[in-house]
Amino acid sequence: MLDEKNFDGQLLKLKKQYGSVMTLWLPNPNIIFSDHKIIKETFIRDGEKYAGRPVFNLMKMLMSGNYSLSFNEDSFWRSQRRFGLHVLRDFGVGRPILEETVINQAQDVCIYLKNLNKEPTDLHNVLTTSVGNIIYQLTFNRTTKLEDNLIIEMLNHSFIAFQIFNTFTGFLIELWEPFKYLNLAFGSAVKNSLAGNDKVINFLRNEIEEHRKDIDFNNEPRDYIDAFLIEQNKHNPNLINSGEWCDLQLIGSCYDLFTAGVETTTTTIQMMILFAIRNPDIQKKIHEEIDKVIDKGETITMSHQSQLPYFNAFMQEVQRITILLPLNLQHKVTEDVNIDGYHIPKGTTVIPQFQSVHMDGKVFADPNKFDPTRFLDEQNNFKKDEKVTPFSIGKRACLGESLARMELFLFGATYFQRFEFHPETKDCLPPLDFTVAFTKRPKAFKVKLIERLCN
Repeated sequence: MLDEKNFDGQLLKLKKQYGSVMTLWLPNPNIIFSDHKIIKETFIRDGEKYAGRPVFNLMKMLMSGNYSLSFNEDSFWRSQRRFGLHVLRDFGVGRPILEETVINQAQDVCIYLKNLNKEPTDLHNVLTTSVGNIIYQLTFNRTTKLEDNLIIEMLNHSFIAFQIFNTFTGFLIELWEPFKYLNLAFGSAVKNSLAGNDKVINFLRNEIEEHRKDIDFNNEPRDYIDAFLIEQNKHNPNLINSGEWCDLQLIGSCYDLFTAGVETTTTTIQMMILFAIRNPDIQKKIHEEIDKVIDKGETITMSHQSQLPYFNAFMQEVQRITILLPLNLQHKVTEDVNIDGYHIPKGTTVIPQFQSVHMDGKVFADPNKFDPTRFLDEQNNFKKDEKVTPFSIGKRACLGESLARMELFLFGATYFQRFEFHPETKDCLPPLDFTVAFTKRPKAFKVKLIERLCN
């Protein structure tokens, strides 16, 4: 049985023992791909054949099925993905209007941190709320104050709900669905998962009902919920609670946007700060580059990104070495395929394990060493490496990749422009410890901030 706390590390050991294509029973047979060339050839070249999703007993338990932007499949998934991409573009993803929103959130965080009077602080909540406000506005057409706990509470509830995915209890439920009833009677894992999930579901239902009360179907949508309700009014006016345009699908989509769109970006920003604290020489180079390119007090925008090669290399190295998903999302082959000489029948579950590529010494020399210069050429220009795939690849690549990349640069560069980050106690570095659920997040650590700009 694999250790849920070091799942990714054990998969890397198994790769060394069994090779880049192997079968892992979780509890059903899953074919693991951990070679970049194989992943690229399969999920990009033959992407349609690998775009299916297996049915998860845990998703049936939490979401009444595979309702979401991530877990459904076939024409249902294609239609909802097109709809999601269309709505996100309409509301500014990839356009200057949303860039301004991210910049404003970053500036608000800087003001908030400045007012802490140099007291060591855990940055998790304020970073989460600032990132969450971007998705909150896109989904619900409003934001919260940085001091509010609403976004934090909802994300914590979802974290608890999905913690069961990386537990032995979750393993047994996937093996035999009725085990959830035994655990409800004699254990706590299912009860805790359902309790956290219910909090999020009820919150989303309330948001949807509030939108339904005052939506104008003849006007432009205000946010993602409005856009969905307008389509629902066309395709499912009787509100039948099944199928593509039902409330379950809207709840699942909002769940995806609100959790996956916030948790992973926030964690990556936290890891930027954590690695900068643990590597002060690297942090110094980031500050020097920013000061050289950007005038004191100047607002950082996306136009500056190409002028900051070291910071881009730093971000890519954080994404390479940070394991956000202990196990990547499972796919299902939609027809018989052959991979690296192996015949894999239709319906088989397959997993592209990107972390096993990121931490492979044959791909990245000395992979456990944090070294941004591996992504700089001889002229110190940034080299984008296609083997670093934090947003997945192929037909099911992250829906919000362009938004996340913009957020990581604007939030990250702005914070490093404005502050130095130091450990709470001199010579006592925060550890690289994580709490594991469906994703991983760093355990709480406090940071001492020194302001670099006085305006």
